[in-house]
Amino acid sequence: MVNSTTPEEESLTPPPRVVGEDEDARLEEFGYKQKLDRSVGKIASFAIGFSTISATTAVFTGFAAGYLNAGSPFIWTLFLAIPVFLLWTLIAADVAAKIPLAGYAYQWTSRLNGSTFGWFTGYAALIGWVSGMTSLGYIFAGYLGSVFGWTLTQPQQIFIAIAVVAVCVLINAYRVRLATFINNIGVGLEIVVTVGVTLTIGILLIVVPDNAQPFSSLFIGKSPDQTTPYILAWLSASLGPFFGLVGVEAVADVAEETKNARRVIPRTMFYAFAASCVIEFLMYLVYVLAIKDPSVLANSPAPIEEIIQQQLGPVFARIVVALALTNILVCLLANVLVGTRLLYSLSRDNMMPFSRALRHVAPKRKTPSTAVITLGVVSILLLLSALISVQAFNYFLGIATLAFFTTYVLQTLGLLIAAIRHRIPAPEPGTFDLGRARVPLLIISLVVFLAVEFALIFLPAFAGNGYVFGGIVALAALWWVFALRRRLRTGQAGPNFARNHPDEVGPATSDIG
Repeated sequence: MVNSTTPEEESLTPPPRVVGEDEDARLEEFGYKQKLDRSVGKIASFAIGFSTISATTAVFTGFAAGYLNAGSPFIWTLFLAIPVFLLWTLIAADVAAKIPLAGYAYQWTSRLNGSTFGWFTGYAALIGWVSGMTSLGYIFAGYLGSVFGWTLTQPQQIFIAIAVVAVCVLINAYRVRLATFINNIGVGLEIVVTVGVTLTIGILLIVVPDNAQPFSSLFIGKSPDQTTPYILAWLSASLGPFFGLVGVEAVADVAEETKNARRVIPRTMFYAFAASCVIEFLMYLVYVLAIKDPSVLANSPAPIEEIIQQQLGPVFARIVVALALTNILVCLLANVLVGTRLLYSLSRDNMMPFSRALRHVAPKRKTPSTAVITLGVVSILLLLSALISVQAFNYFLGIATLAFFTTYVLQTLGLLIAAIRHRIPAPEPGTFDLGRARVPLLIISLVVFLAVEFALIFLPAFAGNGYVFGGIVALAALWWVFALRRRLRTGQAGPNFARNHPDEVGPATSDIG
């Protein structure tokens, strides 16, 4: 480990864990007392990872844009996304086994590269979670209207989305056990119902003559207009598959609520990632081949429902979509859960405005209720912004993906620097470890993530996302310049703060917070 002299740069990674050491005691070595409810077991951990990725949500969200941009061959863009996210899963599993703290995006870089680096990395991830949950609320509202046959205006869809976000926020604010219980049920439904329906349609395509597009259609596509080269249209169609695998590392955000976190979390990351990849590709493949009349999809607000209706009839289609809504709901529920743990983690180290309020944990329920409600309020305000600008929702999905890849780039760069400087903690016996493969893997990953980041900013289909995201990041820079930098310099923020200023006795500190 490398020790430095300033408070914000001091490395606080403790020595390897003592065999048999209690998880809560280990947390204290990082400078924190156990306040959250450590009730998440192996199944719940897998369910959080699986629902955050949510193959069903990915397909329902990204199918229309992918198909209308590049035709049937868009499904192969998933095989661009899979190796990219496999790289990130390997990296995240390696570090999660060594630094099992809530708010991984901030904690890992803060402890290995300094709190300023950690601040910008954590802030980027926070923007990703907020944008993601806002998008999910809006998508849920649209499909809900479809199930009931409502023709929703945009304001109506926004207010339904607000209600859905509010419900998920209240569930998370009440108790993590309730959130994970509902999440487990939703994941079970997703695996049984969604996969079951997809397989049923797949069988129909095989046994009923002239009921499917030919397999050759998967290799024949065209641009949506005459001016866009097909390769650019095909790459632009990859946004759905890429967004669909975002969050594979999300379970690391609930490390302080996971039993035997350092062993359980890396495994459930891999299980959730593998299951999601298989299910997502199966759904894309079957539903593309099941299209009987491509022309009706162009104006359909719910293309997957339209495809199921073409194959199984309108009643069955509505039942399936109604059940699929539970998948989108638990995906939103999981997004709120992990996003609020990041906000809580930043506030616990006094990195946020109003940190003292945001790091409050309800003593009986053991949930960071204020952080949960605050994140919900921000999401609702973003939803309301679409009443002013109808273009707002065009940015949320793209910004969420861009924010997460910014996080991946910063994390990977920070971990590479830390690995070269030998700051990565030694592995504990029986935990996942990249070993000698770490540095080569980080170098390859950094190049790949930068390439994806470049595409998300400069491809014509994503025009404008970079400017909006840049403006959001500028707010983080202003906070750092005018308030946070002084806090870090004086030891009033950063990983040392919780150890030196216990919440029970610590007064409100500096500026705002």
